Amino acid sequence: MLKFAAALGAFAVASILLRGLEREQALAGSIFALAVVLWITEAVPIAVTALVSTVLLVLLGVASPDTAFGAYGDPVILLFVGSFLLAKSMSESGLDERLSYWLLRYKWATATPRRLLFSLGLVACVLSLFVSNTAVTAMMLPIGVSLLSVISKQSGQSRYGIGMMLMLTWGSSVAVGVIVGTPPNLIAAKEIAEQTGHTISFVEWMQFAMPVNAVMLFAAWVVLMLMYGRGAPRTDEASELAHDSLVKLGPMTPAQRNTMAAFFLALILWLLPDTTAMFLGPEHAWSAWLKDHVSPTVAALLASCLLFFLPTKDGRTLTWKQATTIDWGTILLFGGGIALGAAMFETGLAENLGAQLASASDIDTLWGITALCIILASLMSELASNTASATTIVPVAIGLALGADVNPIPPALGAALGASMGFMLPISTPPNAIVYSSGLVPAKEMIKAGLVLDVIGIVVIWLCLRLLLPILGLA
Repeated sequence: MLKFAAALGAFAVASILLRGLEREQALAGSIFALAVVLWITEAVPIAVTALVSTVLLVLLGVASPDTAFGAYGDPVILLFVGSFLLAKSMSESGLDERLSYWLLRYKWATATPRRLLFSLGLVACVLSLFVSNTAVTAMMLPIGVSLLSVISKQSGQSRYGIGMMLMLTWGSSVAVGVIVGTPPNLIAAKEIAEQTGHTISFVEWMQFAMPVNAVMLFAAWVVLMLMYGRGAPRTDEASELAHDSLVKLGPMTPAQRNTMAAFFLALILWLLPDTTAMFLGPEHAWSAWLKDHVSPTVAALLASCLLFFLPTKDGRTLTWKQATTIDWGTILLFGGGIALGAAMFETGLAENLGAQLASASDIDTLWGITALCIILASLMSELASNTASATTIVPVAIGLALGADVNPIPPALGAALGASMGFMLPISTPPNAIVYSSGLVPAKEMIKAGLVLDVIGIVVIWLCLRLLLPILGLA
């Protein structure tokens, strides 16, 4: 009951603080405050909070039913569905596990403690670029535990195991390099397109986000080796375990081959419009056609639907029963976030609050606002999911930028990337919770190491955006 009371209290306080604004703005802000508290406290499932907030927008006259509920039919929602179906097929077919063992079987990847630690992070990161980081961590945890059981026989009092476990969650969490890799990316891209008219393409996102991804993966590895690498055990037996596990899996199954084919089809279609424009020019007929017809949503849905047609010995590569188990809660959360964000902008609340925040903080430069948004998103991601954090902070970032009359793209991107950088608490992200549940990572160690990486993440994101966005014409 205390959680519900806190949410209602937030609604009441916001109503009082915003009473000087227009009625629709005050109500939109009050609903927003209610949703944020419910997301943080998880008094009800986060998807339910999204639905409730959308219903309140309609009931209180902030948005029409068509506008509010239309957010759940946004093309980006269907992009999520397609991506989740591809990820589900990778998980159901065992392709993700096979790819992990395939890399770890090589001695160069596991010959030393340093290499093993980096290899685990790299595998988790690469898979998480296209598969849910929660699913990747859940899949990688037993692999990491198995490897640890082999090498820990001669580990003595080494704390290397803590580093291995944290590398699994950190490796998956820093995977922000592609636009479909994590919900905050799509949230920012959607809001930027709505508010500025600029659509960030698949390749364009990689040009600034992949460097953030790479630097953060390297930083995570360095931090963990410095903190937990002393006295690390020998790891040369890890490749043998991975090889034996791969042999036990047998040859690649038809479902795995079909999933691989569908995945590469999606990847090719995601890259094709940009690469065609790069070589033929954006005005070429083929480039124009691909840009208009082969959107990321079309690519994801075409490839994922193919999974229901491709045959296996037991039926089809993906069944509808399996498909129904994708993370529909995140999809609903995203739809509710779009509805809330649209209400904040259409009522003028976001820009109004942005102007007031800019005035109160005395920060009115582009890169000062970007730094503030990165910090806010990173802090909130310690208490709420990265999707909820981005849903909350990205509209505020854009409003803050518009209020200060600066380009809203860098602050929005900073907020999205910052929302994925919550490393400190077991509740910060599902991957953190999964690793913590293993009993191999004390909470104080996760907090201590996570705080270091939080600070590094804020600095890395700001520097990469500061250096790369002006070059790309996004700042």
